[in-house]
Amino acid sequence: MIRLFLDSEWANDALRELVSLALISEDGERVFYAERDPLPSMPSSFVRESVYPLLNRGEAAMKDNVMTDALRSFLEPLGDCEIFADAPLDFSMLNRVWNGPDRTPPGALFRTRLAREGNLMPSVERYFELNPDQRTLRHHALVDAMALRSAWILENYSFDGDVGDATSSDPHYDEWLQAKVRAARADPRPAIPHEVVMEQLTKWLEAMSAKAAEK
Repeated sequence: MIRLFLDSEWANDALRELVSLALISEDGERVFYAERDPLPSMPSSFVRESVYPLLNRGEAAMKDNVMTDALRSFLEPLGDCEIFADAPLDFSMLNRVWNGPDRTPPGALFRTRLAREGNLMPSVERYFELNPDQRTLRHHALVDAMALRSAWILENYSFDGDVGDATSSDPHYDEWLQAKVRAARADPRPAIPHEVVMEQLTKWLEAMSAKAAEK
């Protein structure tokens, strides 16, 4: 079963209008990211100053119906999957996009799971401590989803060391890697070359870093 990690940003706590939504798979090779177009007109001061400047815009900016179509096109081929997030409101945002403006969604093939147990949230904080470049981009939905993914892998695969420090010397690494290879070989869907995924992620992160440096 495919696991995905979710994060979203919303304009304010009162109206809870979606700003952006991101999903990244456990293996890091499946990525969804979208921003609403137009953006909510009444964001909180925090969102206006700390979230809006990090947004990608360009192709990531989507009308509500386009975002719904894009999300369904991303999730439907995955079949039965489990989506993790660290806040219940993230699931509300996900369901709003999935349901669409007309509220006539196909049957959801995904399950949701709140992920805050054990040391998971301290591991998220540790991830940002160890990755200062990512810390400057915190509150970008994709960056936060990537942090949750890294922390979850650390906590659930018993890797030794810091977040993101999975190496061949870790006692469970071989078992984890072999399971991933078997799952990848059994997956009938067309593969997305790793370099293509990394190239896109690198472009996004470089663009976000450039925006943050301009502030």
